[in-house]
Amino acid sequence: MAGSKGLGWYRRGMVALAAATVVLGAAGCSTLGLSRSPQGTDEMKSQYVDSGFRGDTLVSRMKPVSLRLQNGWQAAPTGTLHPSADLEAYNPDQNMFLVVVGESRAAVAQGNLDDQANIYLQILKGGLSQVTNQERTDVDRVNSFPAVQYKVRGDVGQQAVAYLHTTVEMGEDYYQVVVWTPDDQRLTNADAMQSIVQEFRATQP
Repeated sequence: MAGSKGLGWYRRGMVALAAATVVLGAAGCSTLGLSRSPQGTDEMKSQYVDSGFRGDTLVSRMKPVSLRLQNGWQAAPTGTLHPSADLEAYNPDQNMFLVVVGESRAAVAQGNLDDQANIYLQILKGGLSQVTNQERTDVDRVNSFPAVQYKVRGDVGQQAVAYLHTTVEMGEDYYQVVVWTPDDQRLTNADAMQSIVQEFRATQP
């Protein structure tokens, strides 16, 4: 079992993530304050967008990590998808959502990457009213960092959702990179979900 501190806040966070999934799936991006162009420091307290000639990169203010925003992806206002996210983004046209949550390895139970990925997976599944499918993928790296990845399909209330849950070991932290979409769009969005995960990386010093 994970350390009580890490498990407690993450369990609460997954309930919030599941609730956001249902609301966003039912009502669209205007719900929870999401808009096509989040602006202002109040909405971007935990992250910022660094624009360059190669495009936009979402950079965490809390952890040394970032995410290159592919076409269609943009920052989500702080806390709209997860109360403790280090990064959060969404693609309004394809109805995909992403959060990155980091946790110190010292804050969780002793074990290896597989053990921790399984703990996180069980917490994710605990937030679903029904799990309809679970399978491990063959992804074992995100960029150069060790990773374990699962596909999970299940119901959150009356909404069927497909998750791509990746646990990444990076230095002294574990990161969960969680992407989700309505289940009826999972096949259409499968490649895009995998692709955005691979845009997760350590921030360049």
